[in-house]
Amino acid sequence: MAVDPADDAETTDDEVRDRLIEGATPSDSDESAVADAIRDAPVGVTHPARKGGRVTDTPAVAARLTLTDEVLLIHDADGDLADFEVRFADIVYLREGQHEINGAAVESLSIRHINPPANAVMTKLSLWDDAAHERLTQIVTDYYRQQRAAVEQLELSTPQVEILVAAYSAGREFDPATLLPEAVDDIAELFAPLRRADLLRKGDTGVFLTGRGHMVVNEQIDDETM
Repeated sequence: MAVDPADDAETTDDEVRDRLIEGATPSDSDESAVADAIRDAPVGVTHPARKGGRVTDTPAVAARLTLTDEVLLIHDADGDLADFEVRFADIVYLREGQHEINGAAVESLSIRHINPPANAVMTKLSLWDDAAHERLTQIVTDYYRQQRAAVEQLELSTPQVEILVAAYSAGREFDPATLLPEAVDDIAELFAPLRRADLLRKGDTGVFLTGRGHMVVNEQIDDETM
């Protein structure tokens, strides 16, 4: 029986369409594509908007924002800001809102994060493109919630919690060997799991508390004061 080429083409098109529909479930590569869609997006940056607990008078400046590999890369646009990055794992807290730039209210994401070596600062990112703002907010918020959930499941010993609280109080890099009156092997045994869990990160002169580490300490303080 002869086959009409037109019918054959239609069947092929249907098969391709079905395969596309079957493959429409978001995959890791699809999520990467969403993240990669934010490249060199114009952004108003206020950095730092807060330093520690103090509000600064830093004005918003023009920059470019790229989101890749769980890192926000902020590139200067006009010579008013040094390039810097925000690692997702260093995020302590975030909040949506609006920021007035040149008399106009712009949707913004305020991110409190660790700025190595160990300073806690807040950065405001104001994107004029609503779609880019929504993508950024969704991606960062989803990661932040996952980190909160992971932190709540951690089981740490009392000495390990004390290490994190001490690091929080220090607010800087420190030498682990000076923190506890323990043998070197014992200190390594305490610190190694904290570094593997990305609660502490090695700096130039010691270790310091990551954003995830700050979350653990904040949870601990909240538990003790409730």
